[in-house]
Amino acid sequence: MSLIQPIDAGDLPRVAALAYRIWPEAFAGILPADRIPGMLAEIYALETLEADIAERGHQYWLATHDGRDVGFASAYRADGRVWIKKLYLLAETRGLGLGKALIATARAHFGAELPVALYVNDGNAAAIAFYRSQGFEVERHVPVQMGPYRFSDYVMLKPA
Repeated sequence: MSLIQPIDAGDLPRVAALAYRIWPEAFAGILPADRIPGMLAEIYALETLEADIAERGHQYWLATHDGRDVGFASAYRADGRVWIKKLYLLAETRGLGLGKALIATARAHFGAELPVALYVNDGNAAAIAFYRSQGFEVERHVPVQMGPYRFSDYVMLKPA
């Protein structure tokens, strides 16, 4: 049985723990392996996640399957769009409909009438294929700076 639940700051350590499990696999061959620990430390520091909620208006959700944490998402509303900031699932749970459910949950929370947008690394073919399967299209190609690291991402958009 799968479940998507909204969480608050008290559950953010669960999000960070999942990120540390998911990122090395999800970004293997996309990001240099030696960069991943530093990026995780910066992006998933509890202070950063707490600021997402308290200062930036983000909502987080945990996905559970058979009673265990298997993924998470965060989103916020800005510029007339629902922005998916994070969406990650353990590899063994992909294909269960949880990614689709997390997107639908974020859209329902922030405005079902709004388009949904997100950034995705332009080298992440699996994620791009998933988002395309959910009705997203590439809107533009943009440079991204995360700490000392530079990347290229696509902004993908799912119309309202």
